[in-house]
Amino acid sequence: MKIGRNDPCLCGSGKKYKKCCMNKEADPVPAEVIKYFQKVRAEQEYLKQAGIHINYVKPIMFKGKKVFALGNKVYANCPPNTTFHTFLIQILKETIGLDWFREQAKLPTEERHFISICLEKLGEWIGKNEKTAERINSEVWGARPDGYSKSLLSLAFDVCSLIHKQQLPPPLLERLKNRDQYQGVRYEIAIAAIFARLDCDIQFTDENSKSKHCEFIATHRATDSSLAVEVKSKHRSGVLHQIGFLSPLEKLLSARMIRRLFNDALEQNPRDVPFAVFIDVNSPITPSIPMDNKPWVKDVKNLVNKKLGGVTPQEYPLNAVFFTNFSYHYQTENEAE
Repeated sequence: MKIGRNDPCLCGSGKKYKKCCMNKEADPVPAEVIKYFQKVRAEQEYLKQAGIHINYVKPIMFKGKKVFALGNKVYANCPPNTTFHTFLIQILKETIGLDWFREQAKLPTEERHFISICLEKLGEWIGKNEKTAERINSEVWGARPDGYSKSLLSLAFDVCSLIHKQQLPPPLLERLKNRDQYQGVRYEIAIAAIFARLDCDIQFTDENSKSKHCEFIATHRATDSSLAVEVKSKHRSGVLHQIGFLSPLEKLLSARMIRRLFNDALEQNPRDVPFAVFIDVNSPITPSIPMDNKPWVKDVKNLVNKKLGGVTPQEYPLNAVFFTNFSYHYQTENEAE
């Protein structure tokens, strides 16, 4: 195995090879140690490519149980076949409250919270796939999730990301359990979790403040640079607890609604730190339509061209704007795309 003089030493010391094990020919690094640290580095690189720069502690087996760690808490009595996915969902259930889920299960479907419906649908999906899915080993199997299962798993991952950084304030959780506030706070959690996984500290602003304010301030731990973040999610009739039915007329109103969300977001600029806006268009997926031809993409491009065309950064109160389409909830019992 060849290694450069200035490369990190394979023994894991963090020093350069030339200042560590290069001249220790009498005491070479054991092959199993080299193999271990190569595996660790490969795993770290894989996670970074997935946008995860924080240390999710890998579980260990202890006395026949699987032990996980999340945030400042150890979960020591997990069944040995617990996967990362099932662990995340269990933490989501415990965080929201098992009693809350029991009360939700008693309600008529039309009155239930989307999270509760997703959990029930996950159970149905497991029952449908468990016996026929591809086996990973004798205890673990895998299958592609449907829209409900993917929605629940994505929420669990985001909530656990904030828990791991110890940055999930109780008021945020209470809003998540509120049907009327769910869509907006769900998107806020999604974006905050992205910054948390990038190793940022998240400082949520006071929801009771009467003055204009952004959703949160993200501060990158490695560079100590901060970014004010405002998020907006487009509501559609008949979607995620909204009254009515999804209407073709909304396609005509799409551009106007996105422009209104964008203008409202700009008013939350604190102006004392760089400012970024995230807007979710909440649109059904259209896999057969090329990206540039999708109606919502055209709306966004028209908005950006009108608002930002020829405007210098000094003239415009914005450092970055991101338009997303998180839409697993439209796919319901179909395979998530």
